Amino acid sequence: MDKSAKAPQITIFDHRGCSRAPKESTGAKAGDQNDEMMVKVASTKVSVSEGDAAKALQEFIAFEKGLDGPFTSKN
Repeated sequence: MDKSAKAPQITIFDHRGCSRAPKESTGAKAGDQNDEMMVKVASTKVSVSEGDAAKALQEFIAFEKGLDGPFTSKN
């Protein structure tokens, strides 16, 4: 299992109708409106604080088990 904490980050550029010259793409031109659109996919490191992770875990456990209040190993 990959433990690098990376996730895909997808960015959609849609410059159709924009007067600004697109600078994000360096590939060959298609000669139509596709020259004004691009999808960028990158693998970026995801960072979450221990407090946020613990809070999310509490919410997931409460949702799955239907519990209200803090989760303990005795529940």
